[in-house]
Amino acid sequence: MRKIKRLAPAICAVLAAIGLAGTDAVAGCNDPAKAGVDWTDCNKKLLMLGGANLEKAIFTDANLTSTDFGGAQLQGATLDLADVSYASFKDANLTGASMQKTAGNRSNFAGATMDNANMDAIELFRANFTGASLAGANLSRASMPRSMFDDASLAGANLEKSDMIRGSFKGANLSGAKLTFAILARSEFAGAKLEGSDWSHTYLYRARLQGVDLSGVTGLTSEQIALACGDDATLLPPDVEKPERWPCNPQED
Repeated sequence: MRKIKRLAPAICAVLAAIGLAGTDAVAGCNDPAKAGVDWTDCNKKLLMLGGANLEKAIFTDANLTSTDFGGAQLQGATLDLADVSYASFKDANLTGASMQKTAGNRSNFAGATMDNANMDAIELFRANFTGASLAGANLSRASMPRSMFDDASLAGANLEKSDMIRGSFKGANLSGAKLTFAILARSEFAGAKLEGSDWSHTYLYRARLQGVDLSGVTGLTSEQIALACGDDATLLPPDVEKPERWPCNPQED
């Protein structure tokens, strides 16, 4: 009994410290939206944060479902592991942001500036990046099926080992992009700029390459192109042969 009494002050101190730490964590979630705010593991869904200054804010593992970040300043922000389902980042500035293993459904990044963002292993379904700038961004190992990148800039971006099945890259700038081992099955590239991009081991089953200029890409082989959909207007590198018959027709989905 005396031993327990002697230990009581130490035990109380530990419990007080734990309680204090818990209070601080909760208080962080109640902090106002501002630059550098730490909303780690916080529930921040359905908020209206359009135009807010959230530079270098931390949203690690946060629930951002259906929150509006339209036009917000998010340069250098951290959104790793966050849920961005149905969230809007339209015209937001996410330059240099970290979105590693961020996940979401039908997120909107149309017109956003995301140059040099780190999106390694991001998982987005049917995301909209129309007109967005992702120059130099890291999308390696990204899983983004049925996402739209029409008229977006992905110049120098890294899409190595990404899954972009049924993606749309119409009019996109992929100059110098790294597409090695990417899955681009049934993706569309009409009007895309591809000069200097690396297509080594890219999977092109039924990729839509009709009228696309691939003459300046590297790593492309005749075996790869034989799986894709092209036509007489498709331009290929000198060492790549067109198939005798393209494997799909205009009516095929």
